[in-house]
Amino acid sequence: MSQPTSNPPRLPPDRSAVLLVDLQERLAPVMRDRQRLIRRAARLVQGAHVLGVPLLVTEQYPRGLGETVEEVSRHIVDPHCIEEKTRFSACIDPVRTQLELTGAESVVVAGVEAHVCILGTCLDLLEAGYTVFPAWDAISSRRAEDKHAARERLTQAGAVPTTVESVLLELLGDAGDSRFRQVQNLIKGEGPG
Repeated sequence: MSQPTSNPPRLPPDRSAVLLVDLQERLAPVMRDRQRLIRRAARLVQGAHVLGVPLLVTEQYPRGLGETVEEVSRHIVDPHCIEEKTRFSACIDPVRTQLELTGAESVVVAGVEAHVCILGTCLDLLEAGYTVFPAWDAISSRRAEDKHAARERLTQAGAVPTTVESVLLELLGDAGDSRFRQVQNLIKGEGPG
């Protein structure tokens, strides 16, 4: 039997942030399981709002790839949280600054593509000292093998694989919390996808 970890990676609600990477109009349609991806990302964005967790969003070259898909963007309360980029990492200066201002120590990452911008983002966040939680049910690539390779590499690098439901319930922390019903409704609204 292995020894328990003295400080297991956690998502403290007052020191966590959500980073949605490049889930855009011209990228989303070519992703594997795109409808599931979009539903889960929308639930994560809604849950962050309900729980008061800071949300940051990036868009890769939006003039060419479009804006964040409408099914998700309609749940983004503060449009100023969206940053444009051309790097294959969302760890651009405005995002780093916002993460510092929030006091986040843990970052939940979702979006596309797993083996490009998600990989680059998570590696940069790990290098900067954040605990990184890729929400794999809200991450995709065009090809399954690319997503699988990214997951393997990030897990080996120290990222903590998770899911949207797990993130929301860990951030909530207690079924006695007054926000439990809202979070539960988000999860139930998820359906079988």
